This record gives sequence, structure tokens and C-alpha cells, in this order.
Amino acid sequence: MDEINSLKIEQTSQNYYSLKNKNKNIKIKLNKILCPFGIDEQYGHSVIKFELDQTNEKHIEVISQLRDFETKLKEQFHSSDEEWKSLINLRENNNIFIEAKIKKIKNKIINKLTFDDNDTNYLKTIYELNKNFISDVLLEMPTLWDFRKESNNVNKIGLLLNVTNIHIY
Repeated sequence: MDEINSLKIEQTSQNYYSLKNKNKNIKIKLNKILCPFGIDEQYGHSVIKFELDQTNEKHIEVISQLRDFETKLKEQFHSSDEEWKSLINLRENNNIFIEAKIKKIKNKIINKLTFDDNDTNYLKTIYELNKNFISDVLLEMPTLWDFRKESNNVNKIGLLLNVTNIHIY
């Protein structure tokens, strides 16, 4: 995860805040990460769940950095643990997942997809990815959302995570 030197939080609408680190989106790079399920559709968005390897020191370091960052934001936004929707999800089998949206602008995917074997995969799109692939990913954390004041019973606050680059092995 990028080292946070100068965090700038700016409210962009009633429920959304832009997060910038020296005027740039906060980036998270993860190497050799498993995508066990492929692409899912949730609430009209395409998402990918990545499984972090608890024996990989770099993955453990990113989990720790994310937890620290989330803790600081929870304090700043006066959020309880019940209100906060963490990027880090622990499953029944103790596997840790993070979920990221496939970034789109006006229904156009804004994502770079590369392969070790570009010769056979050069026409493949992100929607043709199978389950259980290993990849290097670059994620960005551009936004914090806060729906605690709404009457829609969501009563949650959390961060958005977007996939910007995927390299498949």
C-alpha cells in the first residue's frame, strides 16, 4: 500500500468523500494473489474477490496497513465497529478476502489486463477470466462512502476499492 504522506479528504457529494494522497489515489499492489471465484455481479457492479495468502509476508503487511488505515478513518469519522464495513473479510475457513470493483466510466471498463502468455490470450477480456487464477493486481482506493445518515437502513460507512491493473500468470 502507498505510504500515506498527505491524506486529503474532500466531500464530493452528500454520501461520498474523495481520498487523495498528495493529489493521487491511494494504490495497493498485491503480487501472486488468488482469485478463486472469477467475476461476480453485486448491486449492478462487477466485482472480483481476491484471497490473501496468510503465509505471504507482503500480503500480511498489506492487511496490517489496511487495518491501520481503516482504524484511523473510523476514528476521524466517529464510526463504530458495527457501522464500519471493512475491505478485509474473514471467511469461515479463516481465509481473508478483499473485494474490488471493476472500474467503469460511462459503462466503459477502465482496466489494464495483461497475461504471461499474451500470444494465446491477446483477445481475452476481463469478463472471460476463469475461476482460480493467480495474478498481480494494482488496486486503488479513491472513495469513502457514508450512508449512516440515510433512512434506508444501510447505516454503514466504508471504502471503495477498484481494480486498475491485472496481470494473469
